[in-house]
Amino acid sequence: MSYKNFPKYVLRTPLFSFSFYKELTKNEILDQEELKKVCGDKIVKEAIFLASPSLYQEFEKWLNGEIKEKSASERMMYSVLKYLSRMSSRCTPFGLFAGTAVGDFSATTSIELSGKSKNNRHTRLDMNYLVALSQDIVKDKKIRNQLLFYSNTSIYKAGSQLRYVEYSYVNSRRVHHIVAVEDSEYLQKVLAKVKKGALLNDLTEVLVDDEIGYEDASGFIDQLVESQLLISELEPSVSGPEFLEQIMPVLKKLSGTDHIISELESVQQTLRQIDENIGNSAEEYINLSESLKKLETGFELKYMFQTDMNLSVEKNTLSYDTVKKIRKGLSLLNKLTLPPKETFVSRFKSAFYERYESREVSLSKALDVELGIGFLQDKDSGDVSQIIDDLVLPYRQQKVSVKEVKWSSIQSILHKKLVSCIKEGNHSLELIDKDFEDLEENWEDLPDTISSMIELVEIDGSQKIVMSSCGGSSAANLLGRFCHGDEDLNKYTQEIVDLETKLNPNKILAEIVHLPESRVGNILMRPSFRKYEIPYLAKSIIVDEDQLLLDDLMISASPNGKVKLRSKKFDKEVVPHLTNAHNFSSNALPIYQFLANMQTQNVRSGIGFDWGPFSEEYDFLPRVEYKDVILSSATWNVSLSEIKPLLNVQKDGDKFIQELNKLIETKKLSRFVLLADGDNELLINTRNTTSMKMLLNTVKKRSTFKLKEFLHSEDSVVKEGENAFTNQIVVSFYNEKKLKNIQK
Repeated sequence: MSYKNFPKYVLRTPLFSFSFYKELTKNEILDQEELKKVCGDKIVKEAIFLASPSLYQEFEKWLNGEIKEKSASERMMYSVLKYLSRMSSRCTPFGLFAGTAVGDFSATTSIELSGKSKNNRHTRLDMNYLVALSQDIVKDKKIRNQLLFYSNTSIYKAGSQLRYVEYSYVNSRRVHHIVAVEDSEYLQKVLAKVKKGALLNDLTEVLVDDEIGYEDASGFIDQLVESQLLISELEPSVSGPEFLEQIMPVLKKLSGTDHIISELESVQQTLRQIDENIGNSAEEYINLSESLKKLETGFELKYMFQTDMNLSVEKNTLSYDTVKKIRKGLSLLNKLTLPPKETFVSRFKSAFYERYESREVSLSKALDVELGIGFLQDKDSGDVSQIIDDLVLPYRQQKVSVKEVKWSSIQSILHKKLVSCIKEGNHSLELIDKDFEDLEENWEDLPDTISSMIELVEIDGSQKIVMSSCGGSSAANLLGRFCHGDEDLNKYTQEIVDLETKLNPNKILAEIVHLPESRVGNILMRPSFRKYEIPYLAKSIIVDEDQLLLDDLMISASPNGKVKLRSKKFDKEVVPHLTNAHNFSSNALPIYQFLANMQTQNVRSGIGFDWGPFSEEYDFLPRVEYKDVILSSATWNVSLSEIKPLLNVQKDGDKFIQELNKLIETKKLSRFVLLADGDNELLINTRNTTSMKMLLNTVKKRSTFKLKEFLHSEDSVVKEGENAFTNQIVVSFYNEKKLKNIQK
């Protein structure tokens, strides 16, 4: 194996322990009054408020006994139980529900938490609000006239036209349009002037001549601002310091902004005070939001605050022996993962070569749906309307594709073992080296740095590592967004990024800076990790020299090689990076899609275990083990017809318990299971009727759903006193072989 682990890792655990949840649901029925007592805890209340301010009002009524209708009270009880389940089992950082801590490798594994009240936290205003605020500030003409303006970062030349992307809001969602305007001498004068930033008055002066008076010139410049061809220095950025930290210095150099600065400084101070404790009242947040109304930017309370939590730990070390076991698991996962036959980039490469052969063309021209080939070759990406310049036709509906399933030799082996395991009535199956001895490991087609998300569990007295996959275009992706509030995490993430630069000495690794949707800014916001950036419909705050604008990027392709992106300015190959966990495949603009997909060109974006075509075909899929590694938890596929008997007797306590016992016996369900919804997992105690009714309430309208065995127990390696916590540990690796070859 040519990959070596970084010297640190990241621990993720929930706010509350599994012991807490087990105690809460230990009886057959969870008493509503008992649940209310638990929810009286000020930490629980704050966590629920931050997760859902809109639910919180009803939650308070329920706590105070003001919800009299039985069904409404039960619905609230299920919602609350879901939240408590999440904050005592799910490790994904989210508000106060779960947090992170950087740990070190050592001779022994020892992880001890200091206690929830000692955790550190970082609260800030939501990007959704800050973007709206900055847009409102720019609308004030007195302020606007003092701001520097720049060109829209999506501008490119298309024949006699300039094209760029503008956005508008439809039902509070950002909708993008391609706009085409006729190029002119006047436009070129303006665009030349704004390269380093220019005041609107200076831009007007540039246009004034014998034929054009000041008023006409000023009106023309205002039009360019309104149509978003020119954007101000208050344009949102998702890289660098947090957006409020970027707004404040701009406001402080302007006149007539004292009231805004004063209010925002007051908010920052209040948020710092809030962050000194865990267990603040909802009133503190509500008072803060009331105060912000003075700025007259509309907001919804649910999109107002963002909080991240850093765990306070007494000890946080993972043994070298654990890493050895992870590496063995990765070796098998490598064999089990075949490279994709076709990707978006490979399809694009074929289409590009067919059109341009070995010619190099500008990226913007190649991806233009009219002049070039677009990006997603299997779907229409919209057209620039010839009737109305600023209209884009909506996406045409994608044709339904019929997938042809072909079994590989790997799936044949898995299928034999699966059938044998089910026949013998076993709960788990074991993979051994001999099963796949004919397959080769390939470490040449993986990203330079990769991450594995593991869980440490204790089963029958021995420690097991739960690990189903490893990958990502960069090991920094899972960490980037949490770095602003955690100096240790920021330092570790920067080490990963710096090593990636070292592994690519003759290339430019450039961060993609793009804001597709205001609220997504919360996920996208990260420090400026890389020297170079590609700004696209968002602002880059690094020095101009290191910004790679759209018209600087050229593209070429070879039939059997790869698509190559080159910077004209530096005459070097550019490798784009998106150092966050944004799902960029979701309805993205072609250029963003392309740049993001280029991260994993000609490499497997990850390795992992997957049941493939069998995942939906069997009612039960056993646990899959390899040595000390669990590659897949036991999974039950449950149909609506199987839970119908339970749904029909929900109001009859005795009959419900009878039907529940039948289901448990028939399916052989574990006591604790997870309702699996993609990455979302909800902990259920199958022996507790309230917990099961919560499950039924969640899935009653689905035709099928998945339950997975819950592998954590009271013997967890992560403890706070006697309390056992679930855990996820992000262990990252780099290509040591490649590094050694470079250093020779």
